[in-house]
Amino acid sequence: MREKLLVVGAADMNLTLPVRALPPAGATVTEDGKPRYSAGGGGATAAVALASLGASPLLVARLGNDVHGKRLLRLYNEMGVDTRYITADARASTGLSVALSEVGGESRAVYYPGANRELSSSQIENAFSSGSPVGVCLPMDLSRDVILSASRLAANYTLPTFIDASGMEPDFPLASLARAEVFCPDDRETYTLTGTYPVGSDSCLKAAVELEKRVKARYYVIRLAERGLFLYDGRYCHMIPAFGVRLPEGAPLARSLTAVLALAYLRNKGDIGAACRYALGYNALLVSHANDPAYTPTDEEITAFVQKY
Repeated sequence: MREKLLVVGAADMNLTLPVRALPPAGATVTEDGKPRYSAGGGGATAAVALASLGASPLLVARLGNDVHGKRLLRLYNEMGVDTRYITADARASTGLSVALSEVGGESRAVYYPGANRELSSSQIENAFSSGSPVGVCLPMDLSRDVILSASRLAANYTLPTFIDASGMEPDFPLASLARAEVFCPDDRETYTLTGTYPVGSDSCLKAAVELEKRVKARYYVIRLAERGLFLYDGRYCHMIPAFGVRLPEGAPLARSLTAVLALAYLRNKGDIGAACRYALGYNALLVSHANDPAYTPTDEEITAFVQKY
């Protein structure tokens, strides 16, 4: 069965520029590294991951009618993403993220939202009414009006919503969101929302209790980078460590992790613990193949990996 999930989020072209050292102001440096283009944006990244795992994602997004937009649309179709509700904007350019990746140092990025800012509520409504999805993946990297509209529509259609807080505006009116099935921020977003930085079990629980006061959800899953996931349901909590492959200290979990968790949750009939383990297995396999940017774990690989632990 190919689960049909509706994904509402940004679709971007990523440009990564490897440099040995960042040039000082006014200087030009010559590099031997190769610039790399890749598909990005919370919505598109989630949809591509879902398609690779055998689901049938329906992506609602907006691209520019330009070279980047046409290249991305072709990629989505090749990956098995349903692109009926992707609109090509005649005026705005495709969203672009440019990252300077310094060897042994910090990466710095500049983001141009472009056509992502033009995604409308009416475009989303059409997808809900004719897509017949079983769940909704909602990264928070779009305008607040679009996010709130998608949240309300999911509630109206009684669809479970899985919210990835990545890209959320600091002053976003969380109380206006309809109740989500899973609300999934990372450690930094959790700190911004609660004033508590989740490190150990005690601080994670304190932060989760504060999240519960601000966001309506059945489950709260805090992404803890190399430490794994912290799960809270309003009564019980559980730390689920990253396993198999140790992540580099401070490394973020995969951007698509929340969508993978959503798919596993639906396939496991609401077993949130199994869904968290599956998502972490997906992430561990990605890390173990970090030198192969084209690698995407399959469902069979993830299932076999998780069963070892």
